[in-house]
Amino acid sequence: MKTLKKIILWAGLMLPFLSCEDFLEEKGYNADYTYYKTADGLDALVASCYQQTRWCAGFETQYALEDMGTDIYMLGGDGSHRDAFGQYLSSALTPTNQLLLDFWNNNYKGIASCNLALQYAEANTEMIETVKPIRKGEASFLRAYYYYELAIHFGNVPLNVTPTDKPKTDFFRVPQKQIWDLIITDARQAWELLPWADAGGKVTGDWGRASKGAAGHLLAKAYMFRYCDKYAKNQSDANMNEDRGGKESDIDSVIYFASRVANYGEGAGSGSSHVLADNFSDLWGWDPTQGLVAEYMGPEIVFSINFSTNHFYNNTDVTDVNGKGNWLHMLYTAQLENYPLTTALENGDKITWGNNVGRVRDFLTDRPWRRLCPTPYYYAEDGLYATRNYASGKLGKLVDSRLYKSHVWVLFCNDENVDVPWASYSNAAGSFDPADIGMTEGEQRYTVGDTAIVLSIEDVSKRFAGGTPREKLALARAGEKYWYVPMQSILVPTSRGDVSGYDVITNQFPTLIKHLDNRRAGIQDQAGFKNFIRMRLGETYILLSEAYARKGDFANAAETLNKVRYRAAWKEGEQKSFHYWKYDGGTYESRTAATIDDMLVTAGFLGGFSDRQLTDFYLDEMGHETAGEMNRFDLLARYGADYFKERIEAHNYWTVGAINVFHRFRPIPQSHIDNIDPPDPNPQNYGYF
Repeated sequence: MKTLKKIILWAGLMLPFLSCEDFLEEKGYNADYTYYKTADGLDALVASCYQQTRWCAGFETQYALEDMGTDIYMLGGDGSHRDAFGQYLSSALTPTNQLLLDFWNNNYKGIASCNLALQYAEANTEMIETVKPIRKGEASFLRAYYYYELAIHFGNVPLNVTPTDKPKTDFFRVPQKQIWDLIITDARQAWELLPWADAGGKVTGDWGRASKGAAGHLLAKAYMFRYCDKYAKNQSDANMNEDRGGKESDIDSVIYFASRVANYGEGAGSGSSHVLADNFSDLWGWDPTQGLVAEYMGPEIVFSINFSTNHFYNNTDVTDVNGKGNWLHMLYTAQLENYPLTTALENGDKITWGNNVGRVRDFLTDRPWRRLCPTPYYYAEDGLYATRNYASGKLGKLVDSRLYKSHVWVLFCNDENVDVPWASYSNAAGSFDPADIGMTEGEQRYTVGDTAIVLSIEDVSKRFAGGTPREKLALARAGEKYWYVPMQSILVPTSRGDVSGYDVITNQFPTLIKHLDNRRAGIQDQAGFKNFIRMRLGETYILLSEAYARKGDFANAAETLNKVRYRAAWKEGEQKSFHYWKYDGGTYESRTAATIDDMLVTAGFLGGFSDRQLTDFYLDEMGHETAGEMNRFDLLARYGADYFKERIEAHNYWTVGAINVFHRFRPIPQSHIDNIDPPDPNPQNYGYF
């Protein structure tokens, strides 16, 4: 398969030097501006415009900006970005923050490449006329993409649409509505120029190039964000009032573009080949016993950021296994290896059941960097999967397969030194005798290949009438055939000194499946190869549904949301996780029963929400569908500073007392401000002076 993976770019404003793949054979190009006047040169220049898209998944970067410190993800047990983005501490989230500078510079490098490509596309006479408009469309899409990210995080930013070939220091910030105008203008040009991806996801024979679908998806997001300045205009602090230039007709534009990407309703017959994957699990291709069995490259993907299995084409030395590449496989991953078989009681006593849990690091557990973890809201019965989000009134853990299909809940024994013997146990919560379940005291509970660790969202305090919470946990663990980790019953650390231990929700949690990749040569290798799905049709459908709902068209809102909800339901004959009947309140007899009727929504259900409730509902739905796909900050910021602060503070306890309304925007990097001459009259965002 020809792919747009292997791009290497060393870009400078004065004289770019770049190396690309021409998708058929590897070629290196040492170019000056004259080269860009040729067909090959322009093709290489446009390919280089994709380079900066990789930044979000490489090293420890955009996960902190997008997911950490939100309503559904909080700081994890390790990492350097937790002060600034996990707790919003004023000592760390400052104009000198290095991650923000790197993000700023990365996107403006991408914009510079796009500006150059658009200039040379206009003048190029060598490239065949059927291809040149497509390359121009790609550069327009990517410039809109880079500016979209900057506008979301910083608001007012410098606007530059022409190549710069000499020193320039007067990059003043402009009002964000001008940025949104440019984003929409560029993305609309891309929409007009780009073709739909073919059935194999290719554009001009290459997998990974931007398509009409990518432009339409970005337009739907941009129009929705601009439309929502109706919520952001009047904040409790007038300094945070936003003017994105929103229009009432923007919601119609969301419907126009999203419906065409989805090939739905008024957009039917658009030519889009995008369809949802049959099963939510197909998108991630992960088997808990085998690893990545099939990387998804199907028609649900609208835009993908590609990586190569050859490190050289991920912009590093061919032998550099810890350099560039996709690092996301480590960042949403829990520390479950070598789990101590101990439960600490409230009085300080420790109850131990053996010496070795039987889990050592391997390719399936990955490197547990646990940079961020789900908030308690993710698991709580009144949280993300609460009954209010389902027309049937049932809990999501019983009917919504995305909870289980997004995470690793079971780990298998891989250490022959395992030592977890059965033992009798009693405390104020009750007593357990292995003989009562046909087991023999002193015998091992499991061996290599058996289930070793099970995580759940059970609150074991509801299982027993007597005893303290920790005594109940100890008794529950005594009776299980594996080491049991119920998320609502292990410790919730409130001190940063306690977040990296064992039996704490910041260090032990169900690992996110979506980024896992076991194809590295060595277990300790950091650079992964898996492509990062940046835009997909599941998100498009939810955007479209919300747009219909905002217009009061709840019939179409329900029908489009049900495209995603139907896929998310358990189907007849599909066996649910054993958690369903053992911990979640389901029955063994209904373990293969469909939950389609429980998942589908009606026009009446959606129409019964207030405007604020509708916002909460769609935020939760995006959480069900796209958790960990690095778009959460965008969604929260969409509705303004007050909503941003209230929702995060309500669901992420690490932010309480520190998060402020001005954190809806990031500080402008000080090094940029210092280099502006004459000084920018509006150099910094409110709250960061």
